[in-house]
Amino acid sequence: MVRRSRLIGGERYAAAREWEYNHLGVRTAAWQDPRRGGWYVEWIGEHVSKPCRDLIHTDGGVGTDINGSSPYLPLAPSVPHLIESHALADSVAAWRPWPVGGPIAEAVALLDGLVDVPEASWGSSRWRLSDGVAVMDEDTWDPQDPGRRTLVWSRDEAGHRQVREALDASHR
Repeated sequence: MVRRSRLIGGERYAAAREWEYNHLGVRTAAWQDPRRGGWYVEWIGEHVSKPCRDLIHTDGGVGTDINGSSPYLPLAPSVPHLIESHALADSVAAWRPWPVGGPIAEAVALLDGLVDVPEASWGSSRWRLSDGVAVMDEDTWDPQDPGRRTLVWSRDEAGHRQVREALDASHR
């Protein structure tokens, strides 16, 4: 189970989704990848209604095919990276989320004490943590808003104060 929490338009949105890291047994579909070499193998991942398949490549990468027939879209370099990223998302779900977008991305650059979490990060997603603040930068899939999105959470008064001070400093 992975819980996620975000503040959008001043309202907190929380969701819980079940993940299962399993193949489909004898019904597992597999096919060769003519561009990258190797094979794609279908597997059970997130239990939500969706038109795409969860895929794992023989190079270890995790991805999807978006609509069941489009090209492979990489999501994470490995299942362990995906699991670690989801574990962090779940661990900060009860923390205070900060509004997405706006000055948050610039203000986060001013935060001291954030440490990269390489086991949960990769080219399109980067986690940084301190005792009271968590930050995830991720590429968006939204064609209307391409680029990076920065999500920020804080816990306890020290974390809240650190984010508020960074936001204040970015407005000066």
